[in-house]
Amino acid sequence: MAEPLDLSHHFSRVTKSRGASAVKDFYRYFRIPNIGNLAGGLPNNNYFPFDTLEGATALADRFEPTPNQPVGPPSESGAQSTAADGFTASQVVVPKVSNNTDLLRKIDLKTALQYGTAQGYPPLYSFLRQFARENMHPNVPYVGGPEIILTCGNTDGFSKTIEALSNVWDAGYDAVEYREGILFEEFCYMGAIQTVRPRGLNIVPVTIDNEGMKATGKGGLEDVLESWDNSKGKRPHLMYTVTIGQNPTSGTLGVERRKEIYALCSKYDIIIVEDDPYWYLQYPSAHASSMAAWSQSTPPGTLPGPQNFNSPRSSGYPFLDSLVPSYLSVDTDGRVVRLDTFSKTVAPGCRLGWITAQPALCERLMRITESSTQQPSGFVQSIIAEMIIGPQNRNGRSGGKDDRGWKTDGWVRWLEGLRGSYERRMQTMCNILDAGKQLFKTGRRRSMSEEWSVVDTVPIFDFIWPAGGMFVWIRLNLQTHPLWKQASHEKLARGLWIHLTTPKYLVIVAPGSLFAPTEEIREGKSFSYFRICFAAVEEPDVAPMSHRFVEGCRSFWAKKKLDDIDEDMVEDVEQRLLAMHIDASDTMIEDIKNEIEAINSIYGEHTLGPASNPAAPDEYMVTIPQREVTLRLSIPDQYPDKGIHITAIEGVGPTSPKGFGNHVLTVARDVLQRVFTPGQVCLFDMLQELEQILDQESSVRKEQDAEQDQRPGSGHKLDPETSNTLSSVPPTHPQWALSSTMTEKKSVFLARACLVNSTIEARAAVAHLLSTDKRASKATHNISAYRIRTLAKGNEVVYQDCDDDGEDAAGGRLLRLLQVMDIWNMVVVVSRWYGGVKLGPARFGIINAVAHEAVVAAELTRDWKPHH
Repeated sequence: MAEPLDLSHHFSRVTKSRGASAVKDFYRYFRIPNIGNLAGGLPNNNYFPFDTLEGATALADRFEPTPNQPVGPPSESGAQSTAADGFTASQVVVPKVSNNTDLLRKIDLKTALQYGTAQGYPPLYSFLRQFARENMHPNVPYVGGPEIILTCGNTDGFSKTIEALSNVWDAGYDAVEYREGILFEEFCYMGAIQTVRPRGLNIVPVTIDNEGMKATGKGGLEDVLESWDNSKGKRPHLMYTVTIGQNPTSGTLGVERRKEIYALCSKYDIIIVEDDPYWYLQYPSAHASSMAAWSQSTPPGTLPGPQNFNSPRSSGYPFLDSLVPSYLSVDTDGRVVRLDTFSKTVAPGCRLGWITAQPALCERLMRITESSTQQPSGFVQSIIAEMIIGPQNRNGRSGGKDDRGWKTDGWVRWLEGLRGSYERRMQTMCNILDAGKQLFKTGRRRSMSEEWSVVDTVPIFDFIWPAGGMFVWIRLNLQTHPLWKQASHEKLARGLWIHLTTPKYLVIVAPGSLFAPTEEIREGKSFSYFRICFAAVEEPDVAPMSHRFVEGCRSFWAKKKLDDIDEDMVEDVEQRLLAMHIDASDTMIEDIKNEIEAINSIYGEHTLGPASNPAAPDEYMVTIPQREVTLRLSIPDQYPDKGIHITAIEGVGPTSPKGFGNHVLTVARDVLQRVFTPGQVCLFDMLQELEQILDQESSVRKEQDAEQDQRPGSGHKLDPETSNTLSSVPPTHPQWALSSTMTEKKSVFLARACLVNSTIEARAAVAHLLSTDKRASKATHNISAYRIRTLAKGNEVVYQDCDDDGEDAAGGRLLRLLQVMDIWNMVVVVSRWYGGVKLGPARFGIINAVAHEAVVAAELTRDWKPHH
């Protein structure tokens, strides 16, 4: 095993001149224990407005995995959540301050929201570095192994890599011999093309087959490099490639092909930029399914058992060992720059990923980061670190049933579950495509003495079952279309694309031209391909959309005239898309109807409704719960994308004090401004917060009145016996902590939790809630549970109980949640307003999720005292 090669001759002129950030380098002195830091320009963390960062997150085993060995199609039964015990979610809480002194384990907002290192947030960087080196790539063949640096996603990582390893070229100023180049697959991810094109790089396509980039043959990598024409500029020194589930073709590059391509890159001194967002989405069942589709059986004994590509060192996980490894596994020179991302494993909006490469390359990338993005979002890094690594002090909470975080085991299990879910979608779509890819034509043919009935097959499209990724690459057999000789091939392909968007089929696919890196490929053969994605749509929609695609293709092959395949169709598509936008507005109106129904089921039948004013159809009336004040609202059709306006006071009850209506109007407008977020309904949140504010104001007034009554000369005194009796009665105003509201198929769930010290207080708190809160009393179910731990005659006594309130087994699950969280001296109530649609076992997950949130909120109000 040798040291990685020195590749600094490939660094751009700007990259070579970059030095370390003097400010970032100076930060190391800030870590000296007890140092009086008067040097830094850091804002004071006590003024950060966030006290915690919280979210309900999935458990790592939410989705069912599929087998690692190449077997037949996975079972449909695995499509459901595996959480049969009702636990499908947990709560993650990043505290303001952690008392952990180890910077690689310290997860809190004090450090995450402060200026940090370009390498990444230390706890997350440490976890990902270990995961990359020991689990993802345990056999990197150079001394010391790779280093990592965190990025704002793969687009950011690729942009910085290109900046580090290429110089800008301008045709108006620079000679062609200085023009640098980069190799791409002949169909590729266009985001990468858009990154390099403005820098003037030569974009050089390499032909592909069903596996991916070709090493040999006409147009293959060897052919392109050996026959390079220097009049076009320098021979390319960079390669961009997606090797697993290639976007758009879904090709998955095998180990032997990787070795061939790597040997050529080593020979011609090419740096490989391996973009691998789909590495975890490798589908062992694709091979057997593809063979079956071609009516070929696999001989017994020829299917291998579970794969293990990691040798001599295992990742420690059969799932990871079964995945085709990265180019890093053969990277003897240190010329591979690998891009990984959380976009496909957590969410694209995270904008978080990491680069794995030899240390010298990572050091240059860190210099670029210091003067550009500086670091990924502290919010995102800390919440993901807390979810995976786990809390480091009592104020934090994390993913998992035990609040200890997913850890590496949980993270790998999550990746397995994602693979299983996407593999089942792939199988659903491909089975439908395979069944519909041919037309069958019947006819009669006459020989010399007899007439025969014959059946001809007409292939309308072909595809390869994807061994990875999120896409199916469709090759259209346009030469079999009846109009093949009468219309240009491009016109036929465009006509099919438009035909698929018509109301009868209503599917949109990505034409191959979107993925052509050069004009020659775009004009030459891109029209023959469509990319369709099985990942983005809801799982129940995969089958019907696939059927619509197939039926649209089949009906298009029945066309015998060119009358409706002309440029006017483009205008027709635009008109239909406009109509679809109007339909989207109808969907938004449906959102308003659903919110009205939910609010009226909680607060009362006539709390919210339209104003019945034909001249103003967007006007609504809302009566503030338990108040005699009605407000007039203007709710646009585009709500919740556009906001609501409270226009006026509609009415005030006769018993309300003078000026109370105007006061409610002012407070309501202020609350609405705070709670509204574009795209999210907000009326319930507004009413809930407004009610809490008005209740607090009412309590303050009552206390002031009571104080006034007890002043000398007021004529009112408390009877001592009455006072003593009252002191033994549980508090009449329990301090409930509330969860956010969750709505599922018109059922509404809301949880409350409060601190209590006895069973009497617990029962009294529930009774008080149901007697004073009108909406709670009207709930279909009020599920409750409590746990009390107290001392009696010097001995610890424990009480715990629960109530299903008609929701079978829900109370016991709620009690179990308190047990798992080790919560004492607390009562929790989950109210459910049934919406008319049965939810099945999913309701238990929602009940636990809102209860968990309320319990965490109540815990934060507890008066923690140090033990002596």
